[in-house]
Amino acid sequence: MKKIFSLAVMVTVGLSMLLCTPALALDGRYQVVMFCTSDAGDYCDQGDIKNDEFDFDDGDFTIDSFDDGIFGIGGSGDFSENGLSFNADYEVINDDLDKYEIDIKGFNLVDTLILGTMDLEYSEWDIIDYDKKDEATIYFFGTK
Repeated sequence: MKKIFSLAVMVTVGLSMLLCTPALALDGRYQVVMFCTSDAGDYCDQGDIKNDEFDFDDGDFTIDSFDDGIFGIGGSGDFSENGLSFNADYEVINDDLDKYEIDIKGFNLVDTLILGTMDLEYSEWDIIDYDKKDEATIYFFGTK
């Protein structure tokens, strides 16, 4: 009986801390490890494990490996948070005029750990407009 009571108290305290803790805020740079499920331009190949950095700064979102972008100007992105979950969007055009559009859905755990999925769409310039070439879902986790 004593063990059951102790377990009930620990579960109650744990749930109270989880539910009453203020929302965690994404802020700063996260070292991210990703697993690519299919090819997506030069960014990743099917089965690759890739390292990158995500930067969350006051609503702005960037991906380190796309810092150069076209003519040395990186892409543009933003993010929003809703409790433990977050969404981020990012778009960049590189010097070869290839375009990457990224949609991220993730979770912010204990303020130093993030995990989620990236949906990446890769397109190439085709005389008048962009022609979609590849799509990939990428699973990631990262730490501050």
